[in-house]
Amino acid sequence: MFLKHVPVFAALALLAGCATSPWDVDAFEAPGADMAGRSSFFFAPGDIAAPLATRAERRQQLQAQVRAAIVEELQRHGYVETADAASASVVVTFMVASTRKFIESDQRRIGAPSPNEVLMSGGIPPRPASEVPPEKLVREVALAVYVDDPVKQSLVWRGLVETELRSSSNEMMFRQLAGIARRITQQVPPRRTAP
Repeated sequence: MFLKHVPVFAALALLAGCATSPWDVDAFEAPGADMAGRSSFFFAPGDIAAPLATRAERRQQLQAQVRAAIVEELQRHGYVETADAASASVVVTFMVASTRKFIESDQRRIGAPSPNEVLMSGGIPPRPASEVPPEKLVREVALAVYVDDPVKQSLVWRGLVETELRSSSNEMMFRQLAGIARRITQQVPPRRTAP
């Protein structure tokens, strides 16, 4: 009886796996660019907005993590990395920018009373209206991966993700940005092999 439902469970697991990515990629391939027909790429250092990483070592750390994610995915798609931009089919780079904003925190304090306790007579009085609500730092981030034709100096392919990150540390934010870069690069058309 259980074996009869295995295909259904497998299909549901596949759908759940596809739906778990929190980042929607806006991908664009230039008409006639034929990304799948390209074979090699050169990685050019990306542009990082200053508020994300103000110190040089932080910028290098973010650059290295995003680069590793992009290169690994392109190699998985069959493209070969070259050390010379002139001999590469395409030049790959990225750009990341962010703004910071503070929002009211949606988390309860540890040990905070439940609404039933507060609203009951004799309960803890609510917070005064003049008190500033707790805030949380949120970064609005835009990360784009660009694939350009080095000869024509034109865009071949572009992927973009715009999202909010709520990370408590730079290391966590850098890992999330590398994950976004990986997710974007997964949308690059795989290299077409000769028949």
